[in-house]
Amino acid sequence: MAATDRAKLYFDLGSAQLPATAAGDLGGVLSALQAKADSKARISGFHDESGSAATNAELAKQRAQAVQHWLQEQGIAAERIELDKPTVTEGGGDAREARRVEVSVE
Repeated sequence: MAATDRAKLYFDLGSAQLPATAAGDLGGVLSALQAKADSKARISGFHDESGSAATNAELAKQRAQAVQHWLQEQGIAAERIELDKPTVTEGGGDAREARRVEVSVE
């Protein structure tokens, strides 16, 4: 899989609004989906361990859905987009890294 078949988007704390860089970050993914009609996008939302697990999981889901909606607005059919269950980023680490969505083309 080429590097353009993957993307990471980083969100502001407590926000599911797409970052200003979203179009650029997702450009390669969009091109890969447009070039291969039988490919699918897999979107994974991540969150950290702090706060309410339910609230964090919902926010990670909303972030993934924001990416899903953007791809649909660009003409990618809903059945070509799969959302993974929100995933916790364990181990403390970089808080920004926990507030991310990863997209891959399969």
